[in-house]
Amino acid sequence: MSKFSPSEIVSQLIMAGPAGLGPEALAKLLSPVSRSTINRRLAELVKAGAIKAAGAGRATRYVSTSPFTRADIDAYFNMPWQQRPVAHFKEDLLAVLPNIDIDKAQRCAQIQAIANPIDKRYLSIFLVDFSWGSSVLEGGSYSALDTEALIQYGQKNKDKPTADAVLVLNHKRAAEYLWTHRALTAENVCAMHALLTDDHGMAELADSDHFLPEHQRGRPREFEDVTLGASAYVPPFRPATAYVEKALAQIIASANTLHPVQAALYLMTRIPYLQAFANGNKRSSRLAANAALISHELLPFSFADVDKNDYIRGIAAFYELGSMHVIEQTFIQGYARSVVRSSNIPASMRTLGFNVEGVAQSLADFINTGRQPADKYARLFLVSSQ
Repeated sequence: MSKFSPSEIVSQLIMAGPAGLGPEALAKLLSPVSRSTINRRLAELVKAGAIKAAGAGRATRYVSTSPFTRADIDAYFNMPWQQRPVAHFKEDLLAVLPNIDIDKAQRCAQIQAIANPIDKRYLSIFLVDFSWGSSVLEGGSYSALDTEALIQYGQKNKDKPTADAVLVLNHKRAAEYLWTHRALTAENVCAMHALLTDDHGMAELADSDHFLPEHQRGRPREFEDVTLGASAYVPPFRPATAYVEKALAQIIASANTLHPVQAALYLMTRIPYLQAFANGNKRSSRLAANAALISHELLPFSFADVDKNDYIRGIAAFYELGSMHVIEQTFIQGYARSVVRSSNIPASMRTLGFNVEGVAQSLADFINTGRQPADKYARLFLVSSQ
């Protein structure tokens, strides 16, 4: 029997991408190597951290621990969720790493040289932008104009569901709470969750996924098991242990030790990963992320310019693969656009062909690489030390 090196297994798993391979498939690819030899090498590689096991028993597959590219991740999610390896909750993923690099986080804070002051005038604009942007990520049908008419003038779009109007208004109420309770605490996150998921006693909202009964609002889940639609991820369910409540408190405590931008992305991923509440986790995580930002006098993230497909794919990739690649880039791109939207752009710039998307992309490139933008308008957003 010919000899082979463990690197051959790693190479095959890298080519397989996030879907990985089972021992039988590896045996066929590496024939005439015996299954017992392959099993020994697999155990050695897992111990060394070069690969990791996914699933259990006969369904076990092995995956390379090398970072996945966007193409790898997209190919993985092209598989029906029923065919993807079951991804059970891993407590290790509640740690502060993986996360956005500190250099990138610091550069997110360095693109705010012409930011508008975070005052009452700013609040009125932010309420509309955030309520619209975050509601769209939840599947809401209200447009930016619909949202402005509802929030500023109380005018509901009669052609759209009442549930979508309440979803927007709940975002407004929760964002107002954030404005006056900026400290990142478990108490404040739970209070915002309660506002986000309030059904206001309206019977017509009973069938909507956006709202919860009173006893579940603002309370970490204890006896509620959650199942995510079209996902191979299985969240933790440990009834009568207060596990979720304690884990949420630890997530918030950990976030408070991080750079505010790192804290924002950490909260955006870990609160939904824990599924801290019976519903409304991603909404709550977006407000918690903003608490981390504005409590350190950084511009909040409106989420009005976030690509919905990338956001969903990014969260799913973290759930099932532990990969931050897509959600990190979605955060950087969206936050750069949000900063441009929230900055004091002189009228002279706006009338000279100011390219909002181009400037935002230049700022995102700066965040990713540290290289000074070639775009002269983008350079205006950088603090003077840069």
